[in-house]
Amino acid sequence: MTTTMTLTKFSLFLIVLGFVVLISVAEDSHENCRQWAEMGECEKNQKYMQSACAESCEEVGKKGFEDSKELEGITSFFDLSANEILGNRIEFKKFKGQVTVLVNVASDCGYTDSHYRGLVKLWGSVKHTNQINILAFPCNQFGQQEPGSASEINDFAVAEYGVDFTMMEKIDVNGNNASIIYKYLKSKTGPAFITWNFATYYVVGPEGIIQSFSGVEPMELKDTLIDLLQTNEL
Repeated sequence: MTTTMTLTKFSLFLIVLGFVVLISVAEDSHENCRQWAEMGECEKNQKYMQSACAESCEEVGKKGFEDSKELEGITSFFDLSANEILGNRIEFKKFKGQVTVLVNVASDCGYTDSHYRGLVKLWGSVKHTNQINILAFPCNQFGQQEPGSASEINDFAVAEYGVDFTMMEKIDVNGNNASIIYKYLKSKTGPAFITWNFATYYVVGPEGIIQSFSGVEPMELKDTLIDLLQTNEL
């Protein structure tokens, strides 16, 4: 009888294990599963996501673990670095004690005109401080609205809008190939998923404290930037 019970338990174990394995490798049943998973829906809506999007949940979960390992040695925004649009490396430690704005941009988006004009106006109103920086990261992930080369993107921004703040190298902001800059920013203050071009502005204070602002126009950030500078000077 003991042997029979042992075999029964073992059989049940194999059934459960097989079920778990089946669930973990089940293919997604909706085309938006990957996007939802990257937006954090696997945690927010577990029942549906595990039934409809198990594959994406598993992949994003693994990627999240890999990202956490990649970010382990980064203790501050000022530990980061990235290339500007012409390929020159910028060490972010130079921004310590200053205020830095970061945003993903695109040349062919419905928001391009208003946000580039707003960014130029914002820059014109704060650059005299010599303590506020704007870093614009071209990104082609949303509607493929930033397909050009580095020189084409830079020439467009300068010729059309007179941009003289810092244009950065083109990057991904979501997914497996996202820049470590955006992995770090999103890990500190969200959102977990950048929804579109110009959708989220990050503001990094003089001591490295990060804030995110979604659904805003550039000039709406001016008071925040000035307040951060004044607070740092007290």
